[in-house]
Amino acid sequence: TASAVTFIFFVVAEHPDVQQKLYDEIEASRPHSQYTVKDYNELRYMDRVIKECLRLYPPVPFIGRTVSQDSWFADRFVPKGSMANVHIWDLHRDPEQFPDPERFDPDRFLPENVEKRNSYAYV
Repeated sequence: TASAVTFIFFVVAEHPDVQQKLYDEIEASRPHSQYTVKDYNELRYMDRVIKECLRLYPPVPFIGRTVSQDSWFADRFVPKGSMANVHIWDLHRDPEQFPDPERFDPDRFLPENVEKRNSYAYV
């Protein structure tokens, strides 16, 4: 979305070191012709920067889901069919999953760091 792209530009502009690493990665991977989807998929650092920007500034603050089975959550019964909201903004700022959650750090999305997190910590 336009808001996601705006936040990506904003965050990259605030971090000249990140901007330089992105530039270097793009220059190093530059094909002799036009970029293909495969070329874009190989921009690993750019992928991490985008994910970290979306973690900090999700374009959608929450998503609704229908509870698929009777469940208990925080000592409360939640019957099947109930609506539950997942607050992405809060989820992405859980310090147990993302230490120092307000700090911009694309390396949170290095494979070895992703493996340490709950698979539902990032939406």
